[in-house]
Amino acid sequence: MKRMPESPPTLQQQAIDWLLRLESADCTPAERAAFEAWLARDEGHERIYRQIARRWRQLDGFKGQDFPVRAAALTYRRPRRRLAESALAACLMLGLGVATFSERGWYGRNAVYATERGASRTVQLADGSRLELSPDSELTVHLDRWRRSLVLIKGEAYFDVAHDRDRPFQIEVGGASVVDLGTRFDVRLHNDEVAIAVVEGAVRVDHIESREIHANQALSFDRKGRFRELPANQIAMQTAWREGRLIFENRRLDEVLAELERYHDIRLTLADPALAKLKVSGTFHTDNLDAALNIIAMTLPIDIRRPNPRQAVLDKRGND
Repeated sequence: MKRMPESPPTLQQQAIDWLLRLESADCTPAERAAFEAWLARDEGHERIYRQIARRWRQLDGFKGQDFPVRAAALTYRRPRRRLAESALAACLMLGLGVATFSERGWYGRNAVYATERGASRTVQLADGSRLELSPDSELTVHLDRWRRSLVLIKGEAYFDVAHDRDRPFQIEVGGASVVDLGTRFDVRLHNDEVAIAVVEGAVRVDHIESREIHANQALSFDRKGRFRELPANQIAMQTAWREGRLIFENRRLDEVLAELERYHDIRLTLADPALAKLKVSGTFHTDNLDAALNIIAMTLPIDIRRPNPRQAVLDKRGND
């Protein structure tokens, strides 16, 4: 059975236990050997132990002062832990909580941001970067001292990234990594295809091969690593949602309906699957679904029926 990774709080508590045990006067050779085995089990054990040991050494400045918690901890005995020892552990955990779980700490901080249909959201990250999520989107963010890692789970997001040479800004999406090179850009995930439009700067896409995209360029790729360059007007079309518009140029009807659904709490269905391949071009306002459907009905040979307020059915014109 595969061993589940230990959580940061669990590792911290183990490291504190080992520190107190090793500092005690009656620590046995067997216990020291067990400690070395614990360190060798995972590189993360050594990292967290060094952090806690460093904070312990910082307490040495209190040796000549009235600091009963530290003195009591030095008399550690297994398996009983006295109140003072627990207090020391709490002090260490508190200090680590500030440093280790901050945006620049070892473990960093995780966050999940999501939007419902019809709602967008702007998020200001602690590093100074700004994210804009389009409707029906979900994104996870992890910031720590070495990196800024994000995962676009669904939907679309616009990124205005703060420069930090020491902490790469990387987005996992569609089986690839999108690495910021000092940029403002939009990433859209639709089915198994990802489209990236760069407004300013550049990004690098690491998939089966790597590609760089610069300002006023756009491309798409799928999970098999097949890249496709997109026309220059893709940037304006892909980022129009930030201004309350959706721009389509020769897009399949089923794709257009799926996009409209993200902005409205309604189900848009096709009575005949053959209608899906009809092509749509036009600019629609995201807050006016009726106008969008009317334009589609006027430009394509279809009629629209409303069985209920939460559903619209598109059918061949003339069908009952």
